[in-house]
Amino acid sequence: MATIAEEQQNSALLGGKVSFKNVLFVTDFSPSSELALPYAIAMAGTYDGKVYLAHIVAPEMWEFVPPECVAGVVRSISDYARRRMDKLVSTADFGAVPHEVLLQEGDIWDTLHAMVDQHAIDMIAGGVGGHHGLQEVLMGSVANKIIRLAHRPVLSVGARSREIQPGHWPQNVLLANDFSLNCAQAIACADSLARKSNGRLISLYVAASAPEDPQTTTRLEQFFCQRMREHLMPATSQLLLQVEFGQPAESILKLASNSNADLIVMGARGAGSIARGSAHFGTTALEVVSQACCPVLTVR
Repeated sequence: MATIAEEQQNSALLGGKVSFKNVLFVTDFSPSSELALPYAIAMAGTYDGKVYLAHIVAPEMWEFVPPECVAGVVRSISDYARRRMDKLVSTADFGAVPHEVLLQEGDIWDTLHAMVDQHAIDMIAGGVGGHHGLQEVLMGSVANKIIRLAHRPVLSVGARSREIQPGHWPQNVLLANDFSLNCAQAIACADSLARKSNGRLISLYVAASAPEDPQTTTRLEQFFCQRMREHLMPATSQLLLQVEFGQPAESILKLASNSNADLIVMGARGAGSIARGSAHFGTTALEVVSQACCPVLTVR
């Protein structure tokens, strides 16, 4: 069940009142996780907000340590985490964006959830691996759990994402549209981000295999374009509507590459397309996150 704060945040998204002022950057100090920090800073800066840098020391790290040694091990791990966080902060380019460090011990998911509530977090940002198969990298991992369960938009930056320059924000925003409730929230996020940068919003709908009859294909394209136009915010600037036929993840990744997208926005667990009710964007989102050439913002 969503909390009252979560319901209010969801209502704000649906109403188009999107703000990403408080961004929670989560790191385990791996190179892949740190890729997301410049994007978290850029996001907070775009909305005149603040970045929280979080690292959580989980109890599993000393599960097999003799009881008499636990206190010393915990202290050593915490000291190491503090040194790593100090180094990360000292080398990051925050510009005028304020930041705060959060170092805590506890269950990763429970602690993250508490951080989100305590600091009124609008977005969670983190890096994910992307050089191996989806099952090896994401399934069952913390990144996967955050994407699936977080009641805040999650910005995932994969190893294939291009580096972002300080002060820059994406100019080409690709929205994966499946007409679900999650997508309604994603639309509000994508629209706000495109407006903030005065950039281009590309709305993509992926339908099932194209009919053999070209005229039927054209009518379907027109129908889905009209559906997308009805779902988008009024007067969205630089809007491009695109309809593809085939597998959602493959089509999203291909268009992101061909259009030089700076950001992909999509529902984390959509209800599926109206043309193919068995399709679920949950699996699609994980596949896109692990392979995309740019960051992916998933909205649940």
